[in-house]
Parts: sequence; structure tokens; C-alpha cells
Amino acid sequence: MCKRSINNGFSFFILTNQTPPMNGQKMMFNQKKLIKKEFWKAASALFLASSLLIGNHLVASEIKKEPLKTVISAPTYNEQLINAAHSAILAQYHYDRLPIDDQLSERIYTLYLKALDPQKTFFLQSDIDNFERYKYQFDDFVRQSRLEVPYQMYDLLIQRMDEQYDLVEELLKEDYDFNVDRSIVIQRKDADFPKTKKEMRALWKDRLQNELINLMVTDEKLTLDEAKAKLQKRYNTRQKRIHDMEEGELFSLVMNVVSLSFDPHSGYYSAKQMEQFNISMSLSLQGIGTVLRQNDDSVSIVEIVPGGPADLTGQVQIGDEIIGVAQGEDGEFVDIVGMRLDKVVEMVRGEKGTVVRLQMIGNKGKGGEKIVKIVRDTVKLEEQEAKSKVYTMPSDVEEAEYKLGVITLPAFYSDFEGNKQGVQDFKSTTRDVKKLLLELVNKEHIDGLVIDLRGNGGGSLTEVIDLSALFVGSDKSIVQTRGFDGNTDAQSSPNEDLIYTGPMVVLIDRLSASASEIFAGSMQDQGRAIIAGSTSFGKGTVQTMIDLSRILAKSTKPGQSKVTIAKFYRANGESTQEKGVEPDVHLPTTYDPTEIGESKEMYVMSWDTIDAAPDYDPSVVITDDIATKLQQKSEQRFKEDEKHQIYKRQSDKTLELWKVNELSLNLDTRKEKLKTEEAENLELQNRMRVLYGYEPLTLEQFRNEDGTYTKLLKDTQTDLLLEEGLLILRDYIDLIDVEKTLDMTDESDAEEIVMP
Repeated sequence: MCKRSINNGFSFFILTNQTPPMNGQKMMFNQKKLIKKEFWKAASALFLASSLLIGNHLVASEIKKEPLKTVISAPTYNEQLINAAHSAILAQYHYDRLPIDDQLSERIYTLYLKALDPQKTFFLQSDIDNFERYKYQFDDFVRQSRLEVPYQMYDLLIQRMDEQYDLVEELLKEDYDFNVDRSIVIQRKDADFPKTKKEMRALWKDRLQNELINLMVTDEKLTLDEAKAKLQKRYNTRQKRIHDMEEGELFSLVMNVVSLSFDPHSGYYSAKQMEQFNISMSLSLQGIGTVLRQNDDSVSIVEIVPGGPADLTGQVQIGDEIIGVAQGEDGEFVDIVGMRLDKVVEMVRGEKGTVVRLQMIGNKGKGGEKIVKIVRDTVKLEEQEAKSKVYTMPSDVEEAEYKLGVITLPAFYSDFEGNKQGVQDFKSTTRDVKKLLLELVNKEHIDGLVIDLRGNGGGSLTEVIDLSALFVGSDKSIVQTRGFDGNTDAQSSPNEDLIYTGPMVVLIDRLSASASEIFAGSMQDQGRAIIAGSTSFGKGTVQTMIDLSRILAKSTKPGQSKVTIAKFYRANGESTQEKGVEPDVHLPTTYDPTEIGESKEMYVMSWDTIDAAPDYDPSVVITDDIATKLQQKSEQRFKEDEKHQIYKRQSDKTLELWKVNELSLNLDTRKEKLKTEEAENLELQNRMRVLYGYEPLTLEQFRNEDGTYTKLLKDTQTDLLLEEGLLILRDYIDLIDVEKTLDMTDESDAEEIVMP
């Protein structure tokens, strides 16, 4: 998804679940003139808002209880101007056109508190009671660029954090009872804020006990004193980081909170953040192939580049938290908990061929610690290109063998710049898939096709429309788009013609988003494919990037606004927003939909419907009878086939881990639990290894495993869900053949009846 700027200062991004998106493209529906008009309306609103800046200053000194070590009490004048521009643009042409009023103020307030203290471990309830008076004033703060209150709320947070981190040193000197029959809540988003300092102290004592147990369970040789020393060092790093805020960071936080009050995909990026992002995207070509995000005081994996070094280990998963980084085969681990994200990224990156070792906790802190060795490499863009493979599979109802093709598509990519410059062979999803498809049809003579979109987060709108035409033709509506002006446009492909008409299965999962959902939804609406997997992500919105320097010409590098300006809809009129695409055949998943997906976000734009496209024909949709039969056959395999049973158990265990929100504070209980889980995981892995013809692992090998086995399972030939997708395709072809036979029999009988 490459960015392309147009003269009015807007850079359009589309159909991706990445934030910010890697590439982009001009919108396909006619909104350019309207956006120009709205742009200048926003500019006019800016000048009006700017006039309110003079003489306005709100002092909320009652929030600040004592002198702070870090004080950012008020925004700069430049930040006030940027706020006025950014908020005016959001109000003027965000898709929902939300007014900046008391209702939005409550959203901003709620999001800001969540951003400041997500685990409710720093603020006291009395602090929250004090903040409550401002709940319905944030709209005024934003509209008039009076940001002193949110800035001083942050100052109080720093004060409270200093108090708690100072308390850590005191608490670590105390004795701990590791034989207690008590648990700790891991995610405290639904908990109350501590009412007293006594409650806060007890909360932190339990928190430290849990972290000590984590350290001692992971490293059995670690003594309690050594664990305490390690933990103290970790908190010293955290405390140092909170005073290491760079200029503009707090302002960016406030602006992003304001943006998120409109929807989860709008945002603000300072000039430095955009510059860092562009650099990171180019440098990430040599590294481990992951996208990292700063959480409260940890760094987590939010995206894994398919085929990259991290992906190929098979051990790195989305949601894993990095707590330590070591260089080389035997370098000492550096504790990165509490460290700034940019510094962590510098440690993780490196030259091709060098080794980095990551110490991680799986599943958002709910899993055990693990150490993963990764050899840095150039992240080959070819790994994200479309690939094909051919499999043979016997029919389940007759003596026949089917030749089945698989096309794996990690992203809907397109070299927009190459296309713009007239490069003849520029990279294109449609061009690559078309070439593969022609080989599969004309050379391999396949009987059926699987399109694998698992993990595909989206990409180019033009590419998904053109690609869909290869399977439905150029005259069919692929997607409908509706802009903030209410105009709807049904889009088909003028560029591509129908190539493949045979049976198809499209594999999706919870990470299939945006453009992937358009393709899957289109194939479902046109009756062209069985959709198999789990419910997709549910992102059905379109964003645009606006360079604020087009408005604030005298301002210094004001950054860019990212605003949701459109929604897309299926040919049948249904949105994919929030609900995603529902598969015809449901398969086991390792992703908890309450933790991953659009629906888990706050203030998401709602699912809705519009009129179906004029050429939509509901009679072509694959019948419920066929889908039910395929679902039953799939479920039967997961009940009876050993490989399927093992995979189902492994996925169930992962889902169970997502739901865990309490951990015992008893050391022996935790050790026993880890031992039991370790033994069960080893048994499941070894059973699967034997089924695939590999030697089982010993416990020592399992504990020090370098990813060989998990990498094996990620290979196409041993991908259980892909194997199941092929089996579903086989069953689908069998059903089609049976129906054809019945139709021929009916026609033959009818002819015999009318013969003289």
C-alpha cells in the first residue's frame, strides 16, 4: 500500500487493518471535489477556532497536589493551532459527522483515563472523583484549544507513578508468603480504582508477588533475592522512562484520544512520528519482520510479516510481550520492561545474518515466558507475493483423484508508484494471481481452487476489485462504497475478465481484514466460493491522510490527520464493519474474537446495510443445504481424525488461555500448573510429529526448542487448516458431481416419460 499525494493536500489510504497503513491509493468513488470543498470549510473553522485561543487559559491547580518531577502543564501555541486544525477537520468530514459536544466529551474523557491508567494501578478513586468534574468539558477544551486540564491530569499521573515506583523499593524489602491461597486479577479494566493508599499498597504487593513468581517459575535456579534484584532493576528502568518523554509526545497522545473518540481508525501523527514510521518501514526490510507497539510499560507484537524471520521461527505470535532482548548467541539479556519503544526497536533491528534473542511472555502476559532465537534477515518482499501449489486428493464418493490448486495471498499489494511512472512490469496482486491462475488452469488442469487469505490484513482497493473479476467477470459489482456525503457507488472491474469458473474455497481467519473481507464477501455474494475458517476482522471503513501543513502554512511541521471518510458494503448491501464476513464452514481458531477484531474496540462505527447493488442476484448464492453438509463433514473429521483432534485440542488450549484472568499467588501451585501444561503441550506436539513422520522431542529439546517443529507445521504440507480447506474443496466437488448426476438422471427420466 504505497502512499500517493494529490494536489489538494490529501493522501488517500484504503482498506487495511494496519495503523498507519503501509500503502494507499486514491479513493475509487467520486469525492475529490467534495473533499476539496470540505477541506476549505475545515480551514475556515480553524480560523474561527484559532481566534478563541487568545486570552483563554484554564488553571486546574487543584489537580496538582505537590510539585512534580516532570511538569508539562500546558500546550505550546503551535500545539494549540494544530489541535484547532485537527479537531476542525474531524468534525467537518469524518464519516459520522459527530459534533464536538458533551457526548463526545464523555468519550474523550473515558478514552483518556484508559490511556493514562489502563490497569487502574496508579490513580486513587479520589483522583477520579476530582477528574469527574471535567467529564463534560473536554469538548470545550478541544474546541477552544484549552488543553491545560488533560496536561495536568498527565502530570498527576507522573506524580502517582513516582509514588508507586518509590513504594516498590520499600515493598521488595518485605517478606512474601508464597504459600497463600489467593489469586491476582491480571487484566483490571473492569476493576475499581483503589480507594485508599492502603488498598493501593496491597494491590502492588500482590502485583510484585506475581512478578516474582513469574521470574522464579521461568528460571528455577533464580533465588528470591536475585528475583527481587531483577525486579527492582526493571522498575528503576520504568521510572526512568516516564521522565524521558520527548517534546510533543503528550500532545500526540491527547490528539489521538480525541481522534479515537470518533472511531478506532482515525488518528493524529506528528511530523516526527510520520518520519519515524517511514524510516521504520524502510529499515524493517532488514530485521525480524514484526511490528511492535508500546503498551503500558511493555512492548507487544501486533503484526508479523508473513515469511519474515520472526514468522519462520513459528514461535512468535501476535499478542506476545517482549520483556528482554539479547544480542548474539550468548549475549546478556537487557530488561526492556519500561523502556521506550524506539529504543527497543533499535535493539531488535540489526544487520542481516546477525542473531537476536527475545525473551517474551505469550498471550498478553497470560502465558509462560519463552526465549526465541531469530536470525535477522532481509524481509523478502517476495514472501508476501501470491504463490501457488498443486495437491492431489482422492474423491470420497467415487474412484477418482482430484488435482487441487492453492493460491496463498498474504496481502493485496500494488506498486502504485511504479504504475504511476509507467513501469511495464510493476508489482500487482492481480497480475501475479492471473499468471498463477492461468498456469493452474491451462497447465495443471486443476479440478478446484483454494484461495488462502488467512492473516491478510488488506491493501489496494483496485487490486481486490480486479482480482475478484478473474472469478466473477468484469460485469459484476464487487463492492459498494458510501462516502460521508451519502453517495453510494457500486464498483466492478473494467480491467479484467473471467478466467476461472471452477469450484473454490476461500480460507479466512480473524486477521483477514478490509480488502480480504471484500474479496471473501464478493465470492460469497456471487455464489463463487465456499468461505471457510473463522469470522473475519470486521473493518469496513476507509481512511484518508491529510497533511496539516496545507492549512497551517506558518506552523512548524504540524503533522498529519488520519480521518475515516467512507464505508464499504458488499454487493448484497451488507456492511462488513464490526461483524466481518461469516464463513459458510466454521473451523477451529486460536484467536479470541473478544480480544482481536473490530468489535473489541471502543466506539466502533456500527454495522448497517444499504440497498443491494443493481445486478445482485441472491439466487446464485450457495445454498444452506450445501454449506450444512460441508460443515457436518468437517466437524466429523475433527471428531474422528487424530491430526484434527490434536489441532482442535491445541486451539482450544490457546482459547482457554485468552480467557484466563486470574493467577494463583502460590508458588508451588504455579510451578505445578506450568509443569502440567508443559507435559500436555509436549505430548500433543510429539503425537503430531509422529503423524508427520518426525522423531518425538525430549523434554529438554522441547524447552530449548528453536522453532524447528513449529516451523514444520507452518509449512504448507503440514498446515492442518489448509489441509482441511482442501478436504472441504474435495467434499464440495463431490457434492457438485452428485447433484449433476441427479440432474442428468431426472432429465433422462423425463425424456422416457414423454417418448411415444
